[in-house]
Amino acid sequence: MRSCGYLAALLALTLLPAWGRADEKSAKGLDIHFVDTEGGAATLIVTPAGESVLIDCGNPGGRDADRIHRTARAAGLEAIDHLVITHWHVDHYGGVARLSELMPIHHFYDHGIPDKLTEDPQNFPLLIQAYKKASKGQSKTLRPGDELELKQTPGSPALRLYCLCGSAEVVPDKPGAPENTVARSHTPQAEDKTDNARSLGFLLSYGDFRFLDLGDLTWNIEYKLVHPSDKIGLVDVYQSTHHGLDISNNPVVINTVRPRVAVFNNGPRKGGLPSVVATLRRSPDIQAIYQMHRNLLAGAQENTEPENIANVKDKKCEGEGIKLSVAPDSKSYTVTVGSHGKPRRFETRKANP
Repeated sequence: MRSCGYLAALLALTLLPAWGRADEKSAKGLDIHFVDTEGGAATLIVTPAGESVLIDCGNPGGRDADRIHRTARAAGLEAIDHLVITHWHVDHYGGVARLSELMPIHHFYDHGIPDKLTEDPQNFPLLIQAYKKASKGQSKTLRPGDELELKQTPGSPALRLYCLCGSAEVVPDKPGAPENTVARSHTPQAEDKTDNARSLGFLLSYGDFRFLDLGDLTWNIEYKLVHPSDKIGLVDVYQSTHHGLDISNNPVVINTVRPRVAVFNNGPRKGGLPSVVATLRRSPDIQAIYQMHRNLLAGAQENTEPENIANVKDKKCEGEGIKLSVAPDSKSYTVTVGSHGKPRRFETRKANP
């Protein structure tokens, strides 16, 4: 006759896999929500710990802030923990006044507040006052090499949001880093004196998963990120820089980071340019390209596949977004287009050496 101790041990072993499955189901991964701001920018990151980072907040007025608020509430958020403004153009920070009325924003970050903005003397004085009011004058200036301190979840992969560039400067080359031969094909453009060139840009990593968001950084400063050495590394997901305009999205960057998935935060008549789509299609590792809107100024073949476009109507935009969800172990991720799309699964590439 078997002892009670033996039966108890057997019962414990039987139950262990069920407990493991329950833990796996309750574990949370990393979510990235691309909110439709119709040619602006608002990228909402929700960490496994439930902490939120909003990179940019769209245009002035209610439309974009309301969409961000709805997305945040649907994600279970009652506040924005960290709001990062990449640069001082209205489609990136204009929504702060309305958004701060809709929900608390705890911490603010930017590349520094100038006394004036030459390219936008009309809007900047009013909008920057709204930003200062919302932040209570307590925003933090980020510089290349800085990191946002994010909560780590015990048992989950490491989470890191690393500032690659800002104020037209980039992180330094590592001593002894090899030359990036891809960058030899760079052809410079005319100097960009706007605040686009001063954009903050970030590499978000969660375990092996890596996501690149360079704001509206322009061509010549992009080049500095991959020359003389590559300071970014391979990435899984690339948010098209500057909405997919061709004064950004330098091919030497795209062909260095070699994304598997690209997401355009474009509008129906802004960004998502055919030349940038073509560069991504030629990138050796690309598996899918997503667009917030169908580019109405380009032909069907110059847009991505219709099922990868969140908003396809010419009129009465429904403000559909794109959601990316990284598995709790960071080994895979899904991309879902709109509120009724079917998730498509991708494998995370192995960590950079």
